[in-house]
Amino acid sequence: MERERIRMPAGAIIACILILLFLAAIAAGAGMLITNKFANRNRPSATEPPAAEATAAPEITEQPGQDPAKATPTPSSSLIEGGTEALPGTAMTDIIAKCMSTVVSIDITMMNGSEDVYAGSGSGVIITTDGYIVTCNHVVEGAANIYVYLNDGSKFDADLIGNDPVTDIAVIKLKTEGAEYPCATMGSSESLHVGDNVFAIGNALGELSNTVTEGIISGLDRDMEIDGQSMTLLQTSAAINSGNSGGALFLENGTLIGIVNAKSSGQTSSGATIEGLGFAVPIDLAKPIIKDIMDFGFVTGRPYLGVTTKNVSYGFGMFSYYTYPKVISVVEGSPADIAGIQEDDVITAINGETISSSTMLRVRINSFKVGDVITVTIQRGNNSMDLQVTLLEKRSK
Repeated sequence: MERERIRMPAGAIIACILILLFLAAIAAGAGMLITNKFANRNRPSATEPPAAEATAAPEITEQPGQDPAKATPTPSSSLIEGGTEALPGTAMTDIIAKCMSTVVSIDITMMNGSEDVYAGSGSGVIITTDGYIVTCNHVVEGAANIYVYLNDGSKFDADLIGNDPVTDIAVIKLKTEGAEYPCATMGSSESLHVGDNVFAIGNALGELSNTVTEGIISGLDRDMEIDGQSMTLLQTSAAINSGNSGGALFLENGTLIGIVNAKSSGQTSSGATIEGLGFAVPIDLAKPIIKDIMDFGFVTGRPYLGVTTKNVSYGFGMFSYYTYPKVISVVEGSPADIAGIQEDDVITAINGETISSSTMLRVRINSFKVGDVITVTIQRGNNSMDLQVTLLEKRSK
């Protein structure tokens, strides 16, 4: 016998669903009420001082679409400062930018047999609007070609106007006509004091053109010996590197007060590390030298021999080899020419003192005065002879 199924009316089903939905809504409202009640218990009242951590300003981070210029940054010890560019438009950066435009990089080549090869790099400073540049003698001495790179990257050939090994100053000129160039403002080294703020600009390492380093004047009138030549130099703590030679030492006001020419690095004989020792030719010492070179092509009042030499090894026996300067050219009408010194002669002594290099020969000649009579010992072939030479003032380039 088949059982009879019990059927619930449709209206009853709908009523049950509505009741269940109503109960669910009541349960949800009760949960939110309980949550807010507990949250309010943790909030400080209007008279209660905030907790310590509540006083710390939140770190601001840039949100998408937010203008960073409108954000208010919060000072933080975790902020990292960096970059290689100073803020534009400040008085100091304007001065440095102006000075940088007057400093150049220099490359030279020399002849190696019949081949013209790269021989070194240095720096220079433009001192006139028509392209005269002061640099160091040791930067351009013996150069077959001189190439100058301006701060904007443009490249020019340059001529050697003249040089002075005694002060390590040389003047070159850009091979251009009618162009005008920014030039440095000459200052004075006479009024400098130890502690004055300075900055050096030069072609550091021969690769990093117009590198700026800052420091102070560390010493005045330092007596130094460079390449056998005694010099009186400024000392600075501004970092000086290879390639800075011939570059500029500026006072903080932007005036040129020295031509960088030397650095000390490495270690002393006792093993002490050398750091922060840079040197420059004082501009007051350089000014008359620069003027003489620009006017005459040489420094007036200086004695000269009138020979060009190179170092050679010369033997007097099977194993007796020594280094001496060998004459490779003689200036016509010079003291050497008048005394009878010839090409290929080897100069071995002056006034009985052994001369072992071209540098030593130059230093020894500069120790005399115009009009002094000296004895130059030469080796000509297998013969040694003494020649009397009257040192004269150079009259032409």
